[in-house]
Amino acid sequence: MKTKLSLFIVLMLILSVFATASAEGQIAKQIVIGRNEDAYDLDAVTLNENTDIVSLKLFLEGLVQVSDDGKSILPCLADSWDISEDRLSYTFHLKPGIKFSDGSLVTTEDWIWSLNRAKNKESMWSFTLEALENVTAPDDNTLVLKLSGSWAPLLADLAMFNATVQKKALFESMSHEEYSHNVIGTGAYRLKEWKFGEYMLFEKNPYYRKEGLPKTEEIKFVVIPEDTTRLLQLKSGQIDVATSVPFNKMKELNDDPRLVAYGVPSLQVRFLILNHLKKPLDNLKVRLALDYAINKQELVDYILFGYGEVAASMLIPSEAFFNHDIKDRGYHPDKAKALLAEAGYPNGIEFQFNTTSGITEVEQMVVILKEQLKESGITLNILTLEKGLDSALLKAGNFELETRYWYSDIIDPSELCEYAFIPEMGRCLETSWESTDRAIELVEQGKREMDPAKRKQIYLELQKIYYDNVPLIPVFYLPFRVAMDKNIEGFVETPLGVYKFENLVKHLK
Repeated sequence: MKTKLSLFIVLMLILSVFATASAEGQIAKQIVIGRNEDAYDLDAVTLNENTDIVSLKLFLEGLVQVSDDGKSILPCLADSWDISEDRLSYTFHLKPGIKFSDGSLVTTEDWIWSLNRAKNKESMWSFTLEALENVTAPDDNTLVLKLSGSWAPLLADLAMFNATVQKKALFESMSHEEYSHNVIGTGAYRLKEWKFGEYMLFEKNPYYRKEGLPKTEEIKFVVIPEDTTRLLQLKSGQIDVATSVPFNKMKELNDDPRLVAYGVPSLQVRFLILNHLKKPLDNLKVRLALDYAINKQELVDYILFGYGEVAASMLIPSEAFFNHDIKDRGYHPDKAKALLAEAGYPNGIEFQFNTTSGITEVEQMVVILKEQLKESGITLNILTLEKGLDSALLKAGNFELETRYWYSDIIDPSELCEYAFIPEMGRCLETSWESTDRAIELVEQGKREMDPAKRKQIYLELQKIYYDNVPLIPVFYLPFRVAMDKNIEGFVETPLGVYKFENLVKHLK
């Protein structure tokens, strides 16, 4: 009897193991995400592209992080922090025992090196830590940041990618080119393989501090530049998720019983960029004429299919200190013609519009703009270029009209205002606008002013200055778009465009 009972117990244990294995087998080992371009540089201090940022945030972490809804700052590798009464000293209490994905311990030396390097002038992002005077570590679990003066967006800036902790010894062991493709961090994933232009494969970090996470073993980003091809691969099951979905395909994808498509709230705005180095775009009346010549509501209706809204301000309505008094000037071809005549162009004017192919939203925008502007006597000559050449011409200032989008890296307007008003920062969003003394003064005040009510007035005025001077033309606010297999859950993309994939899973049938 005892032998039979023992055999029964063994049998039940075996069945239990098989049942557990079967349950675990119901979750896919790998999730494949199709996107329109690859990353280039995974060094958080030197990177420049949005694809770099969303890739590295899978494996790099900072002291703090932005909440999923993009509205608040939460602890990350710091459990908590104290702020001195004069707000010039921030003491962060670090989580003990944190490891890099190679199993080595994160030290305060790594933290001090990482933050000092992030504020070094070699980085285009160093302005975010401009007020950081020094970083010290009283003990192994404490980090003290001393500021040279008040800095209102400090916590928001510390949640940015450049303020993440990296491994000093790894950086010092190789060239920068090697390092930019082999960075390690403390996040949920680590880079396993990168075949540039084709795919990036991330695997679960075995030393991740959260037990049982992430839930999916591997995340694979495949590069599929053409929108049409990317969606065909989603429908055929070659990929599980497609990003940058064309708005005109959202309904079609939602009609597929196997898929779901939706817009993710974002801090994203699409601009028409005007090059002030090219006459007569340095003439305010000409820039105003272009604004009056654009029917933004028509663009929203025909391109965004209800997923976005007309833009007037440089900031997004959901951002802090948005100026709700600024309204779109509206579509007025007669006003546009009159302004052109006053500027010396009574018979109309002609511009070259540089663009790239393969992005449905942009292709549609260019076609509609060409017809709209014709009503105001403005002729657009469309020049379609390979993406790399198009970007190179933009950065070199060798263009007349272009379109680009912006979304903020922090939940504070200070970053965008830095780029929009300070000529040294990316030539004022690639426009080469000379800005104004008042605007430059206000940008500095906005970073230093600690009173929220006074900060609000600063950013309200900055938006009005931008609206009045028309350095470029905000066209519409738009969400991120994503489509995926209905069996996927836990896909989180913040309004800053950051992926959080700890709980991302695909359930198998």
